[in-house]
Amino acid sequence: MNSLKKKAVIISGDGNTVYWFRRELISDLQNIHYDVHILAPDIKEQFLDTFLSNGVHFSKLALKRKTMNFLDSLVSFFSIKKNLKNISPDILIAYTLKSVFLTGICLYFLNIKNTTALITGTGHIFNNQSRFGKFKKFLVVTALKISMPSYRLVFFQNPDDRAVFLENRIVKNEQIRMMNGSGVNLDIFTQVKLSADPIFLCISRLIKSKGLLEYAEAAKLVKLDYPDAKFLLYGYPDDHSDSIDEQEIINNWSKIYGIEYHGFSSNPEQTIALASVFVLLSHHEGTPRVVLEAMAMGRPILTTDAPGCKETVEHGVNGFKVPVRDSEAAALHMKKLMNNNLRLSMGKASRKIAEEKFDVKKVNANLIREICFN
Repeated sequence: MNSLKKKAVIISGDGNTVYWFRRELISDLQNIHYDVHILAPDIKEQFLDTFLSNGVHFSKLALKRKTMNFLDSLVSFFSIKKNLKNISPDILIAYTLKSVFLTGICLYFLNIKNTTALITGTGHIFNNQSRFGKFKKFLVVTALKISMPSYRLVFFQNPDDRAVFLENRIVKNEQIRMMNGSGVNLDIFTQVKLSADPIFLCISRLIKSKGLLEYAEAAKLVKLDYPDAKFLLYGYPDDHSDSIDEQEIINNWSKIYGIEYHGFSSNPEQTIALASVFVLLSHHEGTPRVVLEAMAMGRPILTTDAPGCKETVEHGVNGFKVPVRDSEAAALHMKKLMNNNLRLSMGKASRKIAEEKFDVKKVNANLIREICFN
């Protein structure tokens, strides 16, 4: 290692998302002479091999991202603290809420000044109105109020999440910055000719809050009038309270809803190329990267007016926005998208918006300028 290089640490609850969403950021940091260290609990072997071959360091954390167990959190705290103390980074970037919280607590015990949290979504935490949901929100808000003051900068991907954090007095105005999602690589996700056939595609983790039940119900309604329309679903199971059983999808969704399930997509650009419309009916997002990828490839978008999703679509220009949990509205707009000329014009508009607003080069340049030069 070149001892003259500065060191950057990226901490995440999932090492695979660092590969999927932060590769370009890592490369940009390396280009301005930072040694980059990733701290995460797990990562696919092929992703790790790619990072290591490109001079990126990886340290495994003892972190369980979906548990609120105190002992597990304590173990994670000491794991993060030990790694940060050993690396002594010049800049630190943390994302995923549990990683942000635990890292923020660690920072009180370490001399790291240039620290950034990326809020890439809040999930169910601020929306669940059940008694347990409200109690969980109270715990999370309290924890974040303790940890967030230790960050110099806090980036949000949509104004709704920013408003929630401000309303709950989790962050101060002077900490806040905005970013257009994690961006999309326009050189990888290039505009590809649309199929003339109506082929709807959703790529998602297999959880209800991604709107998969609404996607399935909408597909069933559309196929009553347009039996030749195709509805593709690519996804993978996730250990989540909101999970949909993959075997249930495999066994029943084709005959009940007309959904063609294909499992995990290891090559999203090839998968998106199959579609003439991309659909994500999520209940809440930061800014969904897969939608940006579909936009970059010139696909019209059908999504919800939920936080994070609504920022990707100009209604009637590059797609449509429908209310959350409204499968009938989704079906109605899918029927509008049976028009090939409309799909073509909206697809072109999607690519233009991706170039103007979501180009990863622009997104990362803004991020690096704020973190490294201000």
